[in-house]
Amino acid sequence: MASSLEGERRIQVNGLTFRVLDQGSGPAILLVHGWPDSAYVWRHQIPILVNAGFRVIAPDLRGFGASDRPTEVDAYKLQTLVSDLKGILAVLGVERVTIIGHDWGAVISWLFTTFFPNQVERLVALSVGHPAVAGYDGLKQWEKHWYFLWFLFPGVAETILPKNNWAVFREFLHGQGEVEHYIEDLSRTGALAASLNLYRANVSPASIGGETQAMPPIQCPTMGVWGSEDLAMSEGQMQRSGELVKGSWRYERLEGVGHWLTTAAPERVNALLLDFLGKAA
Repeated sequence: MASSLEGERRIQVNGLTFRVLDQGSGPAILLVHGWPDSAYVWRHQIPILVNAGFRVIAPDLRGFGASDRPTEVDAYKLQTLVSDLKGILAVLGVERVTIIGHDWGAVISWLFTTFFPNQVERLVALSVGHPAVAGYDGLKQWEKHWYFLWFLFPGVAETILPKNNWAVFREFLHGQGEVEHYIEDLSRTGALAASLNLYRANVSPASIGGETQAMPPIQCPTMGVWGSEDLAMSEGQMQRSGELVKGSWRYERLEGVGHWLTTAAPERVNALLLDFLGKAA
């Protein structure tokens, strides 16, 4: 299914080959997906943004989609994924960008904007707020993150999730997201383990509920969007993110929408994006 999207390129960065969708011209927008997605999750946003006069760049992160899948856990450190994006933009000749991220892609987008503030025009975080306030809602938030601990044990989730036609995986998602597409993607050799390495490289039992590292504030205009039926993230962590934004902050709550905003409510998300981004220069 992912191959049906146009503008596919193969780009080599950090010793890996990445599948990158690159469409349109004008000011650049970088779309960063989360788990267990690929650039396919942006298929409702890409044509709208291109038609609005933007150049849209949507990579499959390492370990996902049609990009290379290293087997080492440490290959999935967040700093490395940020470096991948930095390298992809360099290959494409993009100096400044608006970055839009969802789920883990939102975390990566927050970090990219923190590390390279002069390269980011605007930031949009979907579902997941600033990493420094991820545990703001305390037990309320960590109850939603129970699966983090489960994913940390190599071989356990890889064995249980696919059993009985992915029965546990289906129940885990509670009907949210595009389950059949995820199953098709994760059923490829090594794909499930590679995707779980994103958790294993960046989460430890000690980090759950612990103190987060202080980070400098975000300088650019930023919008956070959260759905009221989100199965993984509480509202407080997104609302509190505004305290870490020095630029203008806008928060939008989508009623009746789950974690995968871009596919569950594409028209509402697209309207918010176009309103926030304004006209392409």
